[in-house]
Amino acid sequence: MTVNEKVKDQIKRFPIVKWLLCLLALGYLLHFPEAIAHGIVWVAHTFYEATSFVLEEFLRHTFGFDKFLAQLTVFYFSVVVGIGGIFLVWRPAIRALHSLRDYALRKLYAYQYRLVYYWRSQRTAQKIKLILIHSALMISGFMFLLM
Repeated sequence: MTVNEKVKDQIKRFPIVKWLLCLLALGYLLHFPEAIAHGIVWVAHTFYEATSFVLEEFLRHTFGFDKFLAQLTVFYFSVVVGIGGIFLVWRPAIRALHSLRDYALRKLYAYQYRLVYYWRSQRTAQKIKLILIHSALMISGFMFLLM
């Protein structure tokens, strides 16, 4: 096997590995959302505490604030930054949600159109078969749930 063939083989395998890693991450996200959320909140809280400690020490040593006044200043500064961040993120988030809603509705209408087209293109005998199979599946599902 030449070097060129090895490189081509690695290039062919890379998308498969990438897809598998994406599926693994998606599976982890779906099965352990509270663990992921806890980790994100823990990292954010640790970052906030470290930043506030450094800012408090900066205020204490640079401007001669006592500990309580430095903590109070840092707390209210973080409240103002949080409210400002919410104002900055709010409108783009609303726009993104509206565009996501519009995209989902377009996909839903396209799917609905395909279903109606498929149904209208079938003969009557095929429609009866589909209805009977669907009814049998539904009844057997309900019977399974009752047992």
